[in-house]
Amino acid sequence: MKLLIRDSHARNPISPALACRWAQKVVRAVKGAAFERQCELSVVFTGDAEVRKMNRLYRKKDKTTDVLAFPLREGKLLRAGLPGSGALGDVMISVPQTLRQAKAAGKKPKEEMALLLTHGILHLLGFDHVTLRQEKRMFGLQNRLVKKLV
Repeated sequence: MKLLIRDSHARNPISPALACRWAQKVVRAVKGAAFERQCELSVVFTGDAEVRKMNRLYRKKDKTTDVLAFPLREGKLLRAGLPGSGALGDVMISVPQTLRQAKAAGKKPKEEMALLLTHGILHLLGFDHVTLRQEKRMFGLQNRLVKKLV
């Protein structure tokens, strides 16, 4: 997997190396080793201001959020082994929001980061949670994957 990580936040509870390992594990678990080896994605760990700006620009929601995903193949559930399935897109995570959510939920920041990174990657892989059926499928998978990471 080719992974570009931009970590511009000093309080990030995980290292870029750990983020890379987690991303590889998530993609491999969902799509298989062959798919994982050929894919590319970027992960940005940043602050509330940048996430709020992107949320306002792309989702018309003028507020910060925990994670944003920008898939290159919007709305398409990617299949392992398909040619040209390399570039997946970008995941952007607000580190301050992650820390606040972890504290509020009584979780370790590392656990919350695993959840958000997994959530963003699943969106890049074509999963969504607009309908109840989609939500059950995506969140069930997400929870199983996070348990394997932390």
